[in-house]
Amino acid sequence: MHRLRTFFYYLTTGITLGFLLSLLLTFNTKYEMMISLALMTYIFIGFGIMLGVAFKNIRYKYIFFIIEGLTLLIALLSGKLMQIVYIVKETFFTTTPVKNIILPFIVVVAIINIINIYIITTLSKYQKVYSREELKELKAKETKLSELREKLSPEELAELKKSRKKQRNIALIIITISLIIYFAIPSVREKLNYAFATISQLDTNIVIEYLRSYGAWAAVVSFILMILQSIAAPIPAFLITLSNAAIFGWVWGAVLSWSSAMAGAALCFFLARALGRGPVEKLTSKGAMASVDVFFERYGKHTIFICRLLPFVSFDFVSYGAGLTNMKFWSFFIATGIGQLPATIVYSYVGGTLTGGAQKLFLGLMSLFALSIMIAIAKKVYNDKHKTK
Repeated sequence: MHRLRTFFYYLTTGITLGFLLSLLLTFNTKYEMMISLALMTYIFIGFGIMLGVAFKNIRYKYIFFIIEGLTLLIALLSGKLMQIVYIVKETFFTTTPVKNIILPFIVVVAIINIINIYIITTLSKYQKVYSREELKELKAKETKLSELREKLSPEELAELKKSRKKQRNIALIIITISLIIYFAIPSVREKLNYAFATISQLDTNIVIEYLRSYGAWAAVVSFILMILQSIAAPIPAFLITLSNAAIFGWVWGAVLSWSSAMAGAALCFFLARALGRGPVEKLTSKGAMASVDVFFERYGKHTIFICRLLPFVSFDFVSYGAGLTNMKFWSFFIATGIGQLPATIVYSYVGGTLTGGAQKLFLGLMSLFALSIMIAIAKKVYNDKHKTK
Protein backbone atom coordinates (compact mmCIF):
# COMPACT_ATOMS: atom_id res chain seq x y z
CA MET A 1 0.00 0.00 0.00
CA HIS A 2 2.84 2.39 0.84
CA ARG A 3 4.50 1.94 -2.57
CA LEU A 4 1.12 2.38 -4.31
CA ARG A 5 0.54 5.66 -2.43
CA THR A 6 3.99 6.92 -3.39
CA PHE A 7 3.52 5.88 -7.01
CA PHE A 8 0.13 7.61 -7.24
CA TYR A 9 1.48 10.84 -5.72
CA TYR A 10 4.45 11.02 -8.11
CA LEU A 11 2.30 10.02 -11.11
CA THR A 12 -0.22 12.79 -10.45
CA THR A 13 2.63 15.23 -9.85
CA GLY A 14 4.03 14.34 -13.27
CA ILE A 15 0.60 14.83 -14.88
CA THR A 16 0.22 18.23 -13.22
CA LEU A 17 3.70 19.28 -14.35
CA GLY A 18 2.82 18.22 -17.90
CA PHE A 19 -0.33 20.36 -17.78
CA LEU A 20 1.66 23.34 -16.47
CA LEU A 21 4.21 23.18 -19.29
CA SER A 22 1.49 22.58 -21.89
CA LEU A 23 -0.32 25.66 -20.60
CA LEU A 24 2.87 27.72 -20.88
CA LEU A 25 3.23 26.56 -24.50
CA THR A 26 -0.13 28.10 -25.35
CA PHE A 27 1.30 31.57 -24.71
CA ASN A 28 3.28 31.21 -27.93
CA THR A 29 1.18 30.23 -30.96
CA LYS A 30 4.29 29.25 -32.92
CA TYR A 31 5.40 26.68 -30.35
CA GLU A 32 1.83 25.48 -29.73
CA MET A 33 1.49 24.68 -33.44
CA MET A 34 4.88 22.95 -33.62
CA ILE A 35 4.63 20.58 -30.66
CA SER A 36 1.69 18.44 -29.59
CA LEU A 37 0.35 19.42 -26.17
CA ALA A 38 -0.61 15.77 -25.70
CA LEU A 39 3.00 14.70 -26.30
CA MET A 40 4.24 17.23 -23.74
CA THR A 41 1.75 15.87 -21.20
CA TYR A 42 2.66 12.23 -21.92
CA ILE A 43 6.39 12.96 -21.53
CA PHE A 44 5.84 14.20 -17.99
CA ILE A 45 3.38 11.44 -17.21
CA GLY A 46 6.29 9.13 -18.06
CA PHE A 47 8.54 11.21 -15.83
CA GLY A 48 6.04 10.83 -12.96
CA ILE A 49 5.99 7.06 -13.49
CA MET A 50 9.81 7.01 -13.40
CA LEU A 51 9.83 8.86 -10.07
CA GLY A 52 7.15 6.55 -8.67
CA VAL A 53 9.21 3.50 -9.58
CA ALA A 54 12.56 4.95 -8.47
CA PHE A 55 11.61 6.33 -5.06
CA LYS A 56 10.10 4.38 -2.18
CA ASN A 57 9.12 7.44 -0.13
CA ILE A 58 7.62 10.85 -0.81
CA ARG A 59 10.44 13.33 -0.35
CA TYR A 60 8.76 16.66 -1.19
CA LYS A 61 5.25 16.29 0.16
CA TYR A 62 3.81 19.59 -1.06
CA ILE A 63 5.24 19.55 -4.59
CA PHE A 64 1.97 18.37 -6.21
CA PHE A 65 -0.05 21.18 -4.61
CA ILE A 66 2.59 23.80 -5.45
CA ILE A 67 2.60 22.84 -9.15
CA GLU A 68 -1.19 22.60 -9.25
CA GLY A 69 -1.60 25.99 -7.54
CA LEU A 70 0.89 27.60 -9.92
CA THR A 71 -0.97 26.14 -12.93
CA LEU A 72 -4.33 27.46 -11.72
CA LEU A 73 -2.86 30.86 -10.82
CA ILE A 74 -1.34 31.31 -14.28
CA ALA A 75 -4.57 30.14 -15.95
CA LEU A 76 -6.71 32.53 -13.89
CA LEU A 77 -4.46 35.58 -14.31
CA SER A 78 -4.10 35.03 -18.06
CA GLY A 79 -7.74 34.15 -18.70
CA LYS A 80 -6.73 30.69 -19.97
CA LEU A 81 -8.68 28.57 -17.52
CA MET A 82 -10.62 26.87 -20.33
CA GLN A 83 -7.32 26.12 -22.06
CA ILE A 84 -6.66 23.47 -19.42
CA VAL A 85 -9.82 21.66 -20.54
CA TYR A 86 -8.65 21.87 -24.16
CA ILE A 87 -5.35 20.26 -23.08
CA VAL A 88 -7.34 17.43 -21.48
CA LYS A 89 -9.30 16.99 -24.70
CA GLU A 90 -6.14 16.83 -26.80
CA THR A 91 -4.38 14.52 -24.34
CA PHE A 92 -7.14 11.91 -24.48
CA PHE A 93 -7.80 12.38 -28.22
CA THR A 94 -11.51 12.74 -27.56
CA THR A 95 -14.04 14.36 -29.87
CA THR A 96 -16.40 15.13 -26.97
CA PRO A 97 -17.42 18.81 -26.90
CA VAL A 98 -15.48 20.88 -24.37
CA LYS A 99 -18.62 21.80 -22.40
CA ASN A 100 -19.24 18.08 -21.77
CA ILE A 101 -15.69 17.57 -20.44
CA ILE A 102 -15.75 20.33 -17.82
CA LEU A 103 -17.80 18.55 -15.13
CA PRO A 104 -16.04 15.14 -15.36
CA PHE A 105 -12.69 16.95 -15.35
CA ILE A 106 -13.59 18.89 -12.17
CA VAL A 107 -14.77 15.68 -10.49
CA VAL A 108 -11.53 13.82 -11.40
CA VAL A 109 -9.37 16.74 -10.20
CA ALA A 110 -11.34 16.87 -6.93
CA ILE A 111 -10.89 13.12 -6.38
CA ILE A 112 -7.15 13.32 -7.11
CA ASN A 113 -6.79 16.21 -4.66
CA ILE A 114 -8.75 14.39 -1.95
CA ILE A 115 -6.54 11.30 -2.39
CA ASN A 116 -3.32 13.34 -2.32
CA ILE A 117 -4.48 15.33 0.72
CA TYR A 118 -5.19 12.02 2.45
CA ILE A 119 -1.77 10.67 1.41
CA ILE A 120 0.02 13.72 2.84
CA THR A 121 -2.02 13.99 6.06
CA THR A 122 -1.46 10.30 6.84
CA LEU A 123 2.14 10.24 5.61
CA SER A 124 3.58 9.61 9.07
CA LYS A 125 1.62 6.34 9.32
CA TYR A 126 3.37 4.87 6.28
CA GLN A 127 6.82 6.44 6.31
CA LYS A 128 9.03 8.22 8.76
CA VAL A 129 8.67 12.01 8.54
CA TYR A 130 12.00 13.54 9.55
CA SER A 131 12.75 16.91 11.09
CA ARG A 132 15.61 19.01 9.69
CA GLU A 133 17.91 17.85 12.47
CA GLU A 134 17.06 14.19 11.80
CA LEU A 135 17.68 14.66 8.07
CA LYS A 136 21.14 16.06 8.84
CA GLU A 137 21.89 13.02 10.99
CA LEU A 138 20.71 10.69 8.23
CA LYS A 139 22.96 12.39 5.68
CA ALA A 140 25.89 11.89 8.02
CA LYS A 141 25.06 8.17 8.16
CA GLU A 142 24.60 7.68 4.41
CA THR A 143 26.16 4.63 2.80
CA LYS A 144 29.89 5.07 2.31
CA LEU A 145 31.60 3.91 -0.85
CA SER A 146 33.79 1.61 1.19
CA GLU A 147 30.66 -0.31 2.19
CA LEU A 148 29.87 -0.92 -1.48
CA ARG A 149 33.24 -2.49 -2.20
CA GLU A 150 34.40 -6.00 -1.57
CA LYS A 151 34.55 -7.49 1.94
CA LEU A 152 36.40 -10.71 1.27
CA SER A 153 38.54 -13.22 3.09
CA PRO A 154 42.33 -13.12 2.45
CA GLU A 155 42.04 -16.13 0.11
CA GLU A 156 39.17 -14.61 -1.85
CA LEU A 157 40.99 -11.29 -2.02
CA ALA A 158 44.13 -12.95 -3.39
CA GLU A 159 42.08 -14.76 -6.03
CA LEU A 160 40.26 -11.54 -6.91
CA LYS A 161 43.52 -9.62 -7.31
CA LYS A 162 44.83 -12.35 -9.60
CA SER A 163 41.66 -12.19 -11.69
CA ARG A 164 41.73 -8.38 -11.79
CA LYS A 165 45.37 -8.41 -12.85
CA LYS A 166 44.50 -10.67 -15.78
CA GLN A 167 41.60 -8.40 -16.73
CA ARG A 168 43.86 -5.34 -16.46
CA ASN A 169 46.45 -6.90 -18.73
CA ILE A 170 43.80 -7.77 -21.33
CA ALA A 171 42.38 -4.24 -21.13
CA LEU A 172 45.83 -2.66 -21.50
CA ILE A 173 46.61 -4.85 -24.52
CA ILE A 174 43.34 -3.86 -26.20
CA ILE A 175 43.91 -0.16 -25.41
CA THR A 176 47.49 -0.35 -26.72
CA ILE A 177 46.41 -2.02 -29.98
CA SER A 178 43.64 0.59 -30.39
CA LEU A 179 46.09 3.47 -29.89
CA ILE A 180 48.58 1.96 -32.34
CA ILE A 181 45.84 1.63 -34.98
CA TYR A 182 44.69 5.21 -34.30
CA PHE A 183 48.14 6.79 -34.63
CA ALA A 184 49.57 4.44 -37.27
CA ILE A 185 46.68 4.55 -39.76
CA PRO A 186 45.91 8.12 -40.88
CA SER A 187 42.54 7.25 -42.45
CA VAL A 188 41.26 5.76 -39.18
CA ARG A 189 42.48 8.77 -37.21
CA GLU A 190 40.89 11.24 -39.62
CA LYS A 191 37.53 9.45 -39.62
CA LEU A 192 37.40 9.22 -35.81
CA ASN A 193 38.39 12.86 -35.39
CA TYR A 194 35.75 13.90 -37.90
CA ALA A 195 33.12 11.75 -36.16
CA PHE A 196 33.78 13.34 -32.76
CA ALA A 197 33.91 16.81 -34.32
CA THR A 198 30.52 16.14 -35.92
CA ILE A 199 28.87 15.06 -32.66
CA SER A 200 30.52 17.92 -30.76
CA GLN A 201 28.49 20.43 -32.78
CA LEU A 202 25.39 19.22 -30.87
CA ASP A 203 23.26 19.48 -34.01
CA THR A 204 21.05 16.49 -34.79
CA ASN A 205 20.73 17.48 -38.46
CA ILE A 206 24.50 17.34 -38.91
CA VAL A 207 24.70 13.96 -37.11
CA ILE A 208 21.87 12.60 -39.28
CA GLU A 209 23.62 13.75 -42.46
CA TYR A 210 26.89 12.22 -41.25
CA LEU A 211 25.33 8.80 -40.54
CA ARG A 212 23.37 8.76 -43.82
CA SER A 213 26.61 9.32 -45.73
CA TYR A 214 27.56 5.71 -44.85
CA GLY A 215 24.51 4.29 -46.63
CA ALA A 216 23.89 0.65 -45.69
CA TRP A 217 26.61 0.86 -43.03
CA ALA A 218 24.86 3.69 -41.14
CA ALA A 219 23.56 1.37 -38.38
CA VAL A 220 27.04 -0.12 -37.82
CA VAL A 221 28.65 3.33 -37.68
CA SER A 222 25.96 4.53 -35.25
CA PHE A 223 26.54 1.47 -33.03
CA ILE A 224 30.32 2.09 -32.94
CA LEU A 225 29.81 5.82 -32.37
CA MET A 226 27.55 5.18 -29.37
CA ILE A 227 30.19 2.90 -27.83
CA LEU A 228 33.01 5.39 -28.46
CA GLN A 229 31.11 8.28 -26.92
CA SER A 230 30.41 6.07 -23.89
CA ILE A 231 34.11 5.51 -23.30
CA ALA A 232 35.74 8.86 -23.95
CA ALA A 233 33.44 11.56 -25.29
CA PRO A 234 31.55 13.80 -22.81
CA ILE A 235 28.72 14.23 -25.31
CA PRO A 236 25.03 13.41 -24.62
CA ALA A 237 24.07 10.08 -26.17
CA PHE A 238 20.58 11.39 -26.90
CA LEU A 239 21.98 13.14 -30.00
CA ILE A 240 22.73 9.75 -31.54
CA THR A 241 19.40 8.38 -30.29
CA LEU A 242 17.47 11.20 -31.97
CA SER A 243 19.46 10.70 -35.18
CA ASN A 244 18.84 6.94 -35.19
CA ALA A 245 15.10 7.54 -34.89
CA ALA A 246 15.12 10.04 -37.74
CA ILE A 247 16.99 7.62 -40.04
CA PHE A 248 15.56 4.21 -39.13
CA GLY A 249 12.17 5.17 -37.71
CA TRP A 250 11.49 5.52 -34.02
CA VAL A 251 10.94 1.79 -33.30
CA TRP A 252 14.06 0.40 -35.00
CA GLY A 253 15.97 3.52 -33.99
CA ALA A 254 15.09 2.79 -30.35
CA VAL A 255 16.26 -0.83 -30.72
CA LEU A 256 19.58 0.30 -32.21
CA SER A 257 20.12 3.01 -29.59
CA TRP A 258 19.19 0.73 -26.69
CA SER A 259 21.45 -2.15 -27.78
CA SER A 260 24.45 0.07 -28.56
CA ALA A 261 24.06 1.96 -25.27
CA MET A 262 23.99 -1.40 -23.45
CA ALA A 263 27.23 -2.42 -25.16
CA GLY A 264 28.84 0.91 -24.25
CA ALA A 265 27.73 0.65 -20.61
CA ALA A 266 29.09 -2.91 -20.33
CA LEU A 267 32.45 -1.81 -21.76
CA CYS A 268 32.69 1.10 -19.30
CA PHE A 269 31.91 -1.28 -16.44
CA PHE A 270 34.62 -3.76 -17.45
CA LEU A 271 37.21 -1.02 -18.05
CA ALA A 272 36.64 0.37 -14.55
CA ARG A 273 36.78 -3.09 -12.99
CA ALA A 274 39.96 -3.96 -14.84
CA LEU A 275 41.87 -0.67 -14.54
CA GLY A 276 40.78 0.65 -11.15
CA ARG A 277 39.90 4.14 -9.94
CA GLY A 278 43.13 5.94 -10.89
CA PRO A 279 42.97 5.31 -14.66
CA VAL A 280 39.20 5.87 -14.65
CA GLU A 281 39.61 9.32 -13.09
CA LYS A 282 42.18 10.17 -15.76
CA LEU A 283 39.82 8.95 -18.48
CA THR A 284 36.91 11.00 -17.08
CA SER A 285 37.83 13.47 -14.32
CA LYS A 286 38.02 13.53 -10.54
CA GLY A 287 35.10 15.96 -10.42
CA ALA A 288 32.93 13.67 -12.54
CA MET A 289 33.63 10.64 -10.38
CA ALA A 290 33.06 12.72 -7.23
CA SER A 291 29.58 13.58 -8.49
CA VAL A 292 28.92 9.89 -9.18
CA ASP A 293 30.12 9.06 -5.66
CA VAL A 294 27.33 11.30 -4.33
CA PHE A 295 24.70 9.11 -6.02
CA PHE A 296 26.31 5.85 -4.85
CA GLU A 297 26.55 7.13 -1.28
CA ARG A 298 22.93 8.24 -1.29
CA TYR A 299 21.23 5.39 -3.17
CA GLY A 300 23.70 2.52 -2.80
CA LYS A 301 23.05 -0.36 -5.18
CA HIS A 302 19.90 1.32 -6.50
CA THR A 303 22.06 4.02 -8.11
CA ILE A 304 22.13 2.31 -11.52
CA PHE A 305 18.37 2.17 -11.90
CA ILE A 306 17.71 5.64 -10.47
CA CYS A 307 20.41 7.41 -12.50
CA ARG A 308 19.30 5.76 -15.72
CA LEU A 309 15.78 7.05 -15.13
CA LEU A 310 17.18 10.58 -14.86
CA PRO A 311 17.71 11.39 -18.54
CA PHE A 312 20.65 13.75 -18.31
CA VAL A 313 22.76 12.21 -15.59
CA SER A 314 25.90 11.04 -17.38
CA PHE A 315 25.37 7.32 -17.25
CA ASP A 316 28.79 6.66 -18.75
CA PHE A 317 30.30 7.96 -15.51
CA VAL A 318 27.82 5.91 -13.49
CA SER A 319 28.87 2.79 -15.42
CA TYR A 320 32.50 3.49 -14.53
CA GLY A 321 31.48 4.06 -10.90
CA ALA A 322 29.59 0.76 -10.77
CA GLY A 323 32.69 -1.07 -11.97
CA LEU A 324 34.56 0.26 -8.93
CA THR A 325 32.10 -1.32 -6.48
CA ASN A 326 31.34 -4.97 -5.67
CA MET A 327 28.20 -4.89 -7.84
CA LYS A 328 27.76 -8.03 -9.92
CA PHE A 329 27.84 -7.50 -13.68
CA TRP A 330 24.44 -9.04 -14.36
CA SER A 331 22.79 -6.93 -11.64
CA PHE A 332 24.31 -3.86 -13.30
CA PHE A 333 23.38 -5.02 -16.81
CA ILE A 334 19.73 -5.80 -15.99
CA ALA A 335 19.23 -2.52 -14.10
CA THR A 336 20.82 -0.69 -17.03
CA GLY A 337 18.56 -2.38 -19.57
CA ILE A 338 15.35 -1.71 -17.65
CA GLY A 339 16.33 1.77 -16.53
CA GLN A 340 17.31 3.13 -19.92
CA LEU A 341 14.20 1.90 -21.80
CA PRO A 342 11.85 4.81 -20.90
CA ALA A 343 14.30 7.56 -21.92
CA THR A 344 15.30 5.68 -25.09
CA ILE A 345 11.67 5.30 -26.16
CA VAL A 346 10.88 8.97 -25.47
CA TYR A 347 13.95 10.28 -27.33
CA SER A 348 13.33 7.91 -30.22
CA TYR A 349 9.71 8.97 -30.52
CA VAL A 350 10.72 12.64 -30.45
CA GLY A 351 13.48 12.05 -32.99
CA GLY A 352 11.20 10.11 -35.30
CA THR A 353 8.14 12.38 -35.17
CA LEU A 354 9.28 15.93 -34.35
CA THR A 355 11.43 18.18 -36.49
CA GLY A 356 12.76 21.72 -36.54
CA GLY A 357 11.64 24.06 -33.76
CA ALA A 358 9.55 21.47 -31.93
CA GLN A 359 12.57 19.21 -31.54
CA LYS A 360 14.71 22.16 -30.42
CA LEU A 361 12.08 23.12 -27.86
CA PHE A 362 12.10 19.59 -26.47
CA LEU A 363 15.91 19.62 -26.25
CA GLY A 364 15.77 23.01 -24.57
CA LEU A 365 13.38 21.76 -21.89
CA MET A 366 15.49 18.68 -21.25
CA SER A 367 18.67 20.78 -21.13
CA LEU A 368 17.05 23.02 -18.50
CA PHE A 369 16.20 19.91 -16.49
CA ALA A 370 19.79 18.70 -16.94
CA LEU A 371 21.20 21.99 -15.70
CA SER A 372 19.14 21.81 -12.51
CA ILE A 373 20.50 18.31 -11.79
CA MET A 374 24.08 19.39 -12.47
CA ILE A 375 23.71 22.38 -10.11
CA ALA A 376 22.31 20.12 -7.38
CA ILE A 377 25.20 17.67 -7.77
CA ALA A 378 27.81 20.45 -7.81
CA LYS A 379 26.30 21.95 -4.67
CA LYS A 380 26.40 18.57 -2.91
CA VAL A 381 30.03 17.97 -3.89
CA TYR A 382 31.01 21.50 -2.84
CA ASN A 383 29.29 21.16 0.55
CA ASP A 384 30.88 17.75 1.16
CA LYS A 385 34.37 19.06 0.36
CA HIS A 386 34.02 22.04 2.66
CA LYS A 387 32.54 19.87 5.39
CA THR A 388 35.73 17.80 5.52
CA LYS A 389 37.99 20.85 5.86
